[in-house]
Amino acid sequence: MVLNKETDFPNVKKAKFQFIFPFMLEEHRIEEFVNRLIEKDFDFFDLNNAEQQQAYYGESHVSHRSLESFFLPNIEPILFPQTDQRRESFRRFSKRTNLTCEFSSNHLETDFIMDSIDIFICPFHIGLINIRVSLPEGLSYSDVLFFGDRFRVLEQISNNEENAKIGCEEETYQQVKDFIFNKLLQDMSCYIDESKIKDTYFGSLPFFVDERMYVFGHLSITEDSELSKSNLFRAGELNGYDSSGNPYLGALNSDYIDRYYTSHVYDRWGGETYYVTSENHFVCLTKTAGDMEEELISQMHGQLYYSLLFFFYYKIVLLKLSHQHSLIDIEKDKSRTEELIVMITNFSAKFYFPEVNSTTTGREISQMTKDIFQIERLYQDVKETLYDLYQSQDKLSGKRQNALLQILTIYTVISGIFGMNLVIEDGKENFSLSKFMSYTPSELFVFFVTMSGVIISLIIGVYFLKEWIREHKSRNNKIF
Repeated sequence: MVLNKETDFPNVKKAKFQFIFPFMLEEHRIEEFVNRLIEKDFDFFDLNNAEQQQAYYGESHVSHRSLESFFLPNIEPILFPQTDQRRESFRRFSKRTNLTCEFSSNHLETDFIMDSIDIFICPFHIGLINIRVSLPEGLSYSDVLFFGDRFRVLEQISNNEENAKIGCEEETYQQVKDFIFNKLLQDMSCYIDESKIKDTYFGSLPFFVDERMYVFGHLSITEDSELSKSNLFRAGELNGYDSSGNPYLGALNSDYIDRYYTSHVYDRWGGETYYVTSENHFVCLTKTAGDMEEELISQMHGQLYYSLLFFFYYKIVLLKLSHQHSLIDIEKDKSRTEELIVMITNFSAKFYFPEVNSTTTGREISQMTKDIFQIERLYQDVKETLYDLYQSQDKLSGKRQNALLQILTIYTVISGIFGMNLVIEDGKENFSLSKFMSYTPSELFVFFVTMSGVIISLIIGVYFLKEWIREHKSRNNKIF
């Protein structure tokens, strides 16, 4: 629905965005990628390093002590490892950029500051890029939402989408994707596993719903602004301008907007501060000023950011596990089936937790986020997948064991009928070709059964030893 009066919208004092881009990492180049990031002046994020509290957030800061106490003790080692060698955790590498850039499109031209960039290397070969952006003062509410909606598009997908250009240090990039990988992360696209994305856009995941970045925003607005349900809906869905350049609202039914407000808006401090969660955007809109405003910005860079990131990661991994199940031919891909069973079991035991936050606000916002991302439904689907895989493995293992028993039974019966003493006794003495040629047909048969049994046993033993070694190595590689 087209909206005509910009004066009816909130007046924005300050706007900050974070754009999160998930990708798959090359399985055997993860540690090489870690070393490459360090060479490119990325710093490993360490809660014990107090200097990092002001390093990456523009004019804001994040209290490491508050960040640590916000999460339950069993979550802290996963989110905040003490060393960059801890592969079973979220290893974050950050770099302050402080770049002044230009955003240009048909409906908006503005400068913006790119404060910093994070790279997360997570278990199950998931990588996350996070880009922090600060917008200048003087932009309208629709301008800010339009910027967030356009900047998150890595690559123009359809002709109906307006393409935005990014200018930075005398260079112009026609796609946000080019800006990221040609300017911010030069020569690092080789660490993205493109074998998994042959039929998708550059860097996107074949099992992910939306090939755009997830947006994490903070909007400080003036005290006299009205935060109506329609304005909150626009913020959650990033409804900026339509193709004609008019402010718009992506819904016509007021009852739908009311239901959206109930399920997507956290209004504990309604009238002053709201949090809106959607599948595309998590945003804080607040009328606070001074120290309280800075505290809310700090939380959006720290506690709430990590909380949402954790559930965003859950969604990606659960979709990945479901996708891999769809690619497996259970009767033919025994090793891949066993690997998937191990991956699901490890995720359930080591990474999936029903509660992650230690505060009431954190738990309530987390529950809303889990509901929007449908984490519980995805997790139940994966648990059912695990049950089906176990059932299939039991049936196939039973068939293989029966086949092996049949072979052994045949050899046992033949041995009992003919006896092996003659050939075995001959083997104790010097065995010659002439002695072998003198065997009767029954003795030749016994000799064949004996030798074939020994050879088959050796082959089976070597095969199972190689499979055990290969599976032991590959299972850890599939996760870490």
